[in-house]
Parts: sequence; structure tokens; C-alpha cells
Amino acid sequence: MADYIFEIKRLVDSALSELSEQHKSGKLVDAPMPNNHFLVRWITKSIKTQRFARCVYEDLSRWQKLGRSKGNAASIDSTFSKISKLYNAFFPSEKDIKEVLDSQIETFLDEMEQMGWEVSTSEPLTGVGKVQIYTEGQNSLALCSTQCESCFDAEQLVKPMSWFVRGNHQEFIDKAYQCGFLVHKVTDYKSVVKYHGEYLIFPANKGDRLAEIPFSL
Repeated sequence: MADYIFEIKRLVDSALSELSEQHKSGKLVDAPMPNNHFLVRWITKSIKTQRFARCVYEDLSRWQKLGRSKGNAASIDSTFSKISKLYNAFFPSEKDIKEVLDSQIETFLDEMEQMGWEVSTSEPLTGVGKVQIYTEGQNSLALCSTQCESCFDAEQLVKPMSWFVRGNHQEFIDKAYQCGFLVHKVTDYKSVVKYHGEYLIFPANKGDRLAEIPFSL
């Protein structure tokens, strides 16, 4: 079974490479409308020929619908470029993968607090039903106290871990990226923690779905 992180990287890099070749050969003008038409056709053909592993087909189908419904506004080429930058930065090769460590998460939480976020790690949040956390500020980040123990083997993250977010989600995504984490959205708003969305981080950042894209890319 293909690793999602390498298959999505192969997908976007292949699409961008073939789009670039069309530009260089003079067969395609480098402009929003022809680029969108080319990529929608490329995506459709990739689905029909089963060019990529099943783990990325939900992404392909979503981009196909987006490109057809929004046209140039879909900005598929821009999205592919950002995904390529993100995944090539984290996974330059299959041999060069960094583990996620508890100390990294501690540093991240400290920096979030310095930015004015309320951070909670003291309560069990998963497997206990709906939970409400009382905070004074608009931005809050909560981690399950149980997972803070069970998701690690010594320093190393070995199981997917939930992070619950309320407030400025993009700021959270951007700061997580700066601190070396890919975060993967489960829900924007409704989660087991009232008023909080849920994101997952994975061991070695090897998620099974598309990570959220930082604003800076």
C-alpha cells in the first residue's frame, strides 16, 4: 500500500512537470484558463487510467469537481504548487524523514502561549463524550491529557494525536508549520470539544490525508 505522503507528492509533481512541458513546447499558453482546462483533463485522465494509488483518489475527485464548477477561480495549478512545496520540504526523499518528538510539541505549545493562545493539556478529551473547556480568550488549543501519555514511546510520537482548536485556525496552521508539524483537519468546528475544531498530527508527519496549507506558501 502506497504511503499517502509520497503518492500525493508524486501526483502534484507529475502534474506540474507535464504542465510545464506543455508551456515549453508552445502547445499551451501559460494563463489561468488554459492551465485550468489542461489540469482538469489531466485529473480526469488520471482517474480513468487509475494512474495513482487509491489513497489520493478522493483528492483527485474533489479537484475535478472544483475545476469544473469554478473554472479559473479553482486555481488548481497554484494549489498543486503549494502542496509540492509543502511536501517536498517535509519529505525530500523516502530516506529523509524526521520523527515528531515530545520536546518539539512542548516548544510549540510554549510559543502558542507566548502568542496569546490559551493552551490546555490537563484534561482527558477523547473517549469521554462531549467536553467543554472554559477559556477567556478567543484563541485556544487543547490536547488530551491521556493522549499526551499514550501517543508516545519515550520521546517519539507513535500514534496519531488530536489537537483541538478554537479561534484563528490559519494562525494555528502557520505556527504548527513553522515548528515542524503538518496538521490534518478532521473538522472545522464540531468535535468532542465544544466550539473547537479537530486536527490530527501523525508520527513522522506521515498523514493519511492532505495536510492544511500554510499561508506563507
